[in-house]
Amino acid sequence: MTDDGAVDVAFIGGTGRSGSTLISRVLGAVPGFCAVGELFHVWDHGVRRDELCGCGVRFGACPFWTRVGAEAFGGWDQVDVAEVLGLHRGVARVRHLPLLGAPRLVPSFARRLERYTSIMGRLYQGVRAASGCGVVVDSSKVPGSAYTAWRVPGIDVRMIHLVRSSYGVCYSLTKELPNPDYRHDLMPRQSPARSALEWSGFNLSLDVLGVLGVPAMLLRYEDFVAQPRAQLDRMLEFLGRRADPAALAFLGDDRVELRRTHLIAGNPMRSRSGPEPLVADEEWRSRLPRRSKWLVGAITATGLARYGYSLPYAGSRRMTPV
Repeated sequence: MTDDGAVDVAFIGGTGRSGSTLISRVLGAVPGFCAVGELFHVWDHGVRRDELCGCGVRFGACPFWTRVGAEAFGGWDQVDVAEVLGLHRGVARVRHLPLLGAPRLVPSFARRLERYTSIMGRLYQGVRAASGCGVVVDSSKVPGSAYTAWRVPGIDVRMIHLVRSSYGVCYSLTKELPNPDYRHDLMPRQSPARSALEWSGFNLSLDVLGVLGVPAMLLRYEDFVAQPRAQLDRMLEFLGRRADPAALAFLGDDRVELRRTHLIAGNPMRSRSGPEPLVADEEWRSRLPRRSKWLVGAITATGLARYGYSLPYAGSRRMTPV
């Protein structure tokens, strides 16, 4: 990636339930890589709510995140979290994407963006210092976070644009999954129609970010599950890194050995450890109602064709559960 002192960042962009947690954990297990989960949510999920870190303890009690705060700001208590959250709402929502492409058109927006990205730049620096790793893996996913990362000074960001079949994504977002931070609560759910609209809009916005000049690599989730080592090699080549094959023994043809990490936010997989099978997950074929299948297909047809999926019911026979 870069040799100019900037922080190398592998940003995983995509939609929810596309497999970003798994991909970030695989990259984070490579020597020299540090996966931190959805870093743009550290202020809300971590500092403000004190939710669970991927290592199993609360954010405020996690030695790693304590070091990050100390390295970046002299301690988390030195940051006005309410200000940061307000800045985030003011620059990183979907409606702000046009201005993120040309912030100087609105001076007040440009000032908010400059303030927010300067804080995020210090955070990325803190992660690198605390981890001692050369690459920070940020799986914040959504376009607002991706476009904002593009504007953070002092980082060299490369985007892995992760795509999963819209049918699998839309069905997964209807399922009841336990929330690892709140034992009696569930992960957010939404209708197939809304999920399909987000799938189309988010992926198109990420395509545009690549056109604007951010180095980007397309990774289909189904391809990763079918050939995990080959696709990991592709990612490492794209990121300008190499690894001793012996150091990649945690990833096999049909399983991955998950190690403890410090991921913030994301699905329950972020807190699991041990062997994780890469097995088929095509429940949508039998459980997603026919009407929903046709609705998802109609809304996402253009994107499915763009990413090489077959119609009318796109998807591979090999997927990993989320």
